[in-house]
Amino acid sequence: MTDHDRVLVQTGFSLKGSWLGILAGLAVLPAAILADHGLMAAVQAWRWPPLVDAMQLITWLGYGVVDVGIPLALALVGWWRGSPDLRVRGLWGAGAVALAGGVDQILKNISCRARPSAPGAGTFFASFPCFRAPYAYASFPSGHATTAFATAVMLGLWYSRGAGVFVGSAMLVGLSRVILGAHFPSDVLAGALVGSGVALAIHAYVPAARRREKPAAARCGRP
Repeated sequence: MTDHDRVLVQTGFSLKGSWLGILAGLAVLPAAILADHGLMAAVQAWRWPPLVDAMQLITWLGYGVVDVGIPLALALVGWWRGSPDLRVRGLWGAGAVALAGGVDQILKNISCRARPSAPGAGTFFASFPCFRAPYAYASFPSGHATTAFATAVMLGLWYSRGAGVFVGSAMLVGLSRVILGAHFPSDVLAGALVGSGVALAIHAYVPAARRREKPAAARCGRP
């Protein structure tokens, strides 16, 4: 078994299974787009004021600056502790999140989808060509979901015990975008697929982006 395979086993992630999950998400995406207005109405029915207030706080976890900043903070910790592995891994993680955000922006400018609050809500190519896409026509995919899932997947691959918390937090960010009326459910799904796909690809093909195993002696505290 290669070092990469051992890392994947330790983290509980299967690249094959993850890619199959992304393919399944892509297969479901057209149906989600068709069901958007009905799903949006159902979610909006739960706009309980305290819930909305909570979602306004949670949605901050999806801002690109925050999501890029998390792995960058790990890189700074690695620099402070003199850990080249953590420093380089953190930088690659930040790069992966930034790359996912860049892909999201390209797709936004191609799709030009009207946001739920914009005229022609849900319409694709509503203002095509729309480079640079104005806010009202930059609905697909959700940028918050894209960077939140890219960060969550990278962290989950590095720290398997917290994978459920990381991915669950990203899901809450995606839900917040729908409850706050900023995106349709399919926008969030698309963002989750983009962010997860970029993170998985970077982890799979860039060895420096993976968490290295510590030697057994080091784990036991022996020199």
